[in-house]
Amino acid sequence: MKERDTHYLWTTIALALATFSGFWFTYFGPRVAGTYPTVSAAVHVHGWSFFGWYLLLPLQAAFMHTRRVQLHRTLGWASVALASLMVATGLLVIGVQMQIAASSAEPTFFAFFGPMVFSTLVLFAGFYGAALWLRRSGAYHKRFMLVASAAGTGAAVFRLMSAFVGQVMWVAPVGILATNLFIVWGIVHDYRRDQRVHPAYVVGLVACVTLELAGWLLTPTPVGAALASALAWVGRVGAVLY
Repeated sequence: MKERDTHYLWTTIALALATFSGFWFTYFGPRVAGTYPTVSAAVHVHGWSFFGWYLLLPLQAAFMHTRRVQLHRTLGWASVALASLMVATGLLVIGVQMQIAASSAEPTFFAFFGPMVFSTLVLFAGFYGAALWLRRSGAYHKRFMLVASAAGTGAAVFRLMSAFVGQVMWVAPVGILATNLFIVWGIVHDYRRDQRVHPAYVVGLVACVTLELAGWLLTPTPVGAALASALAWVGRVGAVLY
C-alpha cells in the first residue's frame, strides 16, 4: 500500500501550534496566572471559538489521514457552526475596537491596523466557504481549508513575533503577511511531489497577499477611512452584545 502523504497533517499541527503559542502571551498565559483583565463574554467566546477551530483542524486532518472519512464529514458539518461563531464574534470585536479607535484622542492599534486585521477575517470566511463548496473535490477542499486557516492565524503570529522583538510598528503587518509562508510551504510541497502547483494555492496566495496589503496600505486613504467608518458602525450597533 502506498504511504499516505503527511504534509497536510503536519501543516495543520504547525498552524495550531503557531496559534496557541501566539495567544499564550496575551490570553492563555495571563488567564492561567490570573492577571487577564476583565472583558466581556464576547471576547472570551471569540477567543475560545478560534481555540476550538485550531484544535479541530489537525483532528480533521488526522481523520482523513487514517481514512475515517465519515467521521471527518460529520465534524465538517459541525464546523460550520464554529466557523460562523468565529466570524460573527470576530466582526463584533473588530467593530468595537474600531469604534473605540474612532473616538479616541490618541492613536490606537486598530486605528493603524484594524482594516488589515479585518482582511484576515474576510479571507478566513471566504476560503472556508470555498472549501465547503468544493468539499467533493478533495484537492481543492484541503488546500482551501489550509489557506483559510493560515489567514486566520494573523493575530496569533504577530503576537508571537511581538513576544520576541517587542511592540514595534512593523510587527503587525509583517506578522500577518508571514502567515502566507504556510501557503508557500504548500506550494513547495506540491512542486516537489508533482512538479506542478495546484491552482488553489496560487489563488490563495495571490488573494491573501493582495487583500492583506490592501487592508494595510489603504488605511490612511479615503477608501480606508470609509472601511474604518463602516466597521465602527458595526461596533456601535453590536456594542450591546459586547
